Amino acid sequence: MPNIAVITQPDRLHNLDPNILLIYPSEDLKHAFQTQVQDWDINFNLYLYHQESTEHDLDWLLTQVKTCDITIFDIDNSTTQVRDLASYIVANSNTYWLTNAPEPVYNKLSIKRVYDLSFLTEGIFSEQS
Repeated sequence: MPNIAVITQPDRLHNLDPNILLIYPSEDLKHAFQTQVQDWDINFNLYLYHQESTEHDLDWLLTQVKTCDITIFDIDNSTTQVRDLASYIVANSNTYWLTNAPEPVYNKLSIKRVYDLSFLTEGIFSEQS
């Protein structure tokens, strides 16, 4: 099991470990993520954005989208305010996104729609270099 540093806003961690951002993950997605990474041998930072209040730190969120190695965005589970940014978030090359929408317009912006986290392997960090 890797050492995972869980970071929420407004914090940031400046180390050399890979960074993963989860945006509004459902409980099922959190469980799937945990199952997928439990056998990894590398440590990483896990940024979690799941604001329950109506006051969002969108600057922090957008900064993490740009600086994290991997972003996983659960569009259906996000708030309206964050969903308004979905086109921008999805258009980033490091973003993998999930939705149950039958005809999502985001397919025009990114081919990285996922239905599960099977793509998430330790080797994904070396593949992005």
